[in-house]
Amino acid sequence: MATPSSSPNPSSSSNAERAARALLAVGRGGSDGLSLADLARALGEAKPGMHRTLTALARYGFVEKRGHGRYRLGPAIFALAQLDGSMHDRLTRWRPLLVETASRHGCTVYLLERAGFDMVVLDMHVGSAPLQALTSGIGDRLPLGLGPAAAAILTTLDVPTRELILASNAAAFVARGYSEAHVRNFVVETLARGYALDRAQFVPECGGIALPIRDRNGQASAAISLSAPASFLTDRRATDIAAELQAAIERIQPAETRIVRRPVRPRTAAR
Repeated sequence: MATPSSSPNPSSSSNAERAARALLAVGRGGSDGLSLADLARALGEAKPGMHRTLTALARYGFVEKRGHGRYRLGPAIFALAQLDGSMHDRLTRWRPLLVETASRHGCTVYLLERAGFDMVVLDMHVGSAPLQALTSGIGDRLPLGLGPAAAAILTTLDVPTRELILASNAAAFVARGYSEAHVRNFVVETLARGYALDRAQFVPECGGIALPIRDRNGQASAAISLSAPASFLTDRRATDIAAELQAAIERIQPAETRIVRRPVRPRTAAR
């Protein structure tokens, strides 16, 4: 099991960091859960320290111990998420766009949101032609920098923040088979183009387009991303889809967070 990409050096982890990393790892274990030994090994922690962390989390219902000593996420995680209605509102607001875009183009469409130095898949809708992608589905977590959605979000951040994230995630990029230079080049291309366009730069034969969902300050904590065969994304089609997504984002986004932006204009040349 892969260690969460934003994890610090295990030897210097604080109690809070260990608990956060443990929750992420337990979540990745799914309904079957993970044993104490699995968790300690995956996170590079000693079993006694990991046991204390899990015991504390279980006391508050954030994890629960099942048969054969396996741990999985507890009901308090779900209950805590329900206390803030903003997440439900976001999913309700953006889901129709995912469904509509996936149906129109036959591609899988994602809503992703920044989570610290990572991003998480909040929602997705699978089109008629599913294919391998960087993410495995809702709830998956990737280091900020990998893929079109991550690049779209990064390009809206101030330079010091963007540089800090890229440098901090360099080891996570390498662990997944990508050099820091490769990721940085993709971000630079995205910044120049105004939207992210991936033509098999991360997954063979798989491409993608992503646009950020900006706040009133022009920065983004979320993005809409479309995954498609790289051959599908001709110059004309890519520009048209990007313009379509940008128009939809500006239409759906709450008025108080909108900013005036130069639009991505569809090309008029023949396909």
